[in-house]
Amino acid sequence: MQYDIEGAWALLRTCNYRCEYCFLSDRALGDKIRVHATPAQWRAAFDDTGKTWMIHLTGGEPSLYPDFAALSELLAERHYLSLNSNLTGSSLVDFARRVAPGRVHYINAGLHPEERARKQGYEPFLRHAGLLAERGFPLMVTVVATPEVLRTYDAIVASLRPLGLMPMPKLMQGKSEGRKYPESYTIEERRLFRDYSRLAEASYPHLFADAQLRPTIDPPLGRAHLRGLPDHRGRLCAAGMEYVRIEADGRVERCGSGPPLGNLLARNVQFASAPAPCDRRHCFYVCDRYTQRAGVRQPASAGVFARMRRMVERLGVGA
Repeated sequence: MQYDIEGAWALLRTCNYRCEYCFLSDRALGDKIRVHATPAQWRAAFDDTGKTWMIHLTGGEPSLYPDFAALSELLAERHYLSLNSNLTGSSLVDFARRVAPGRVHYINAGLHPEERARKQGYEPFLRHAGLLAERGFPLMVTVVATPEVLRTYDAIVASLRPLGLMPMPKLMQGKSEGRKYPESYTIEERRLFRDYSRLAEASYPHLFADAQLRPTIDPPLGRAHLRGLPDHRGRLCAAGMEYVRIEADGRVERCGSGPPLGNLLARNVQFASAPAPCDRRHCFYVCDRYTQRAGVRQPASAGVFARMRRMVERLGVGA
């Protein structure tokens, strides 16, 4: 999949779940859904940037968005998609029918055991995941690795056995039962996370075997941060140039901080032309990917200019 830029588009904040570890407030999760443009207007807004996009559809719960399948179908005609979903919305059936699987990099199917037990159980998740897998969509099932999840992982594995999919632990961030994570993981919990993560990563070779094709949402990276998240401030990052965050109304930001770069619907987005120092402490997954990309690019370009200078010196140009 060849694309120019990745955009994480929060279609909405609304969600039918209330997970303890969610970074959104209950008030935001209960917001009324607002539609700012038609699917055709959104398609035109992305097209008019002149870029080929990898559009990561997220929320809230994106499958609750009105005309979600129609929007996805139109966007995927020219651009590529990835999706973060708890697989509850009935629109996923239409999505599976209308969107070409080859235009979707991956679907991160978030399994939330406590909320599943509280609402509808596992049946809707299994039904939608089975349909998407049958249609050929690249699917990975992830589960936030709370201490309770790590204690009951075998039961979670058993619940997915009908699909032949392995749950992949995602690093717990934030507070649970008064403790801050990931710093509060015990030695045993860290060991369990590593073991389950390696096992799950090996079960998704189509997503993780090739380092160049790994998804931006890369849960195995959590193994490196079990004692705490790194501080990326000051490191060069390609956010704003190769990655942006998009709000529901089309507002574009570098990575969720600082002044907006413009608005897609207003056709006035000014993308960065070079990597710039990170001004956030840590945007998990995004920082790991795009600080590395900026770091790789910087030495490479410096090497090119150094070779050019040596060539000029040898030829005596400008002497």
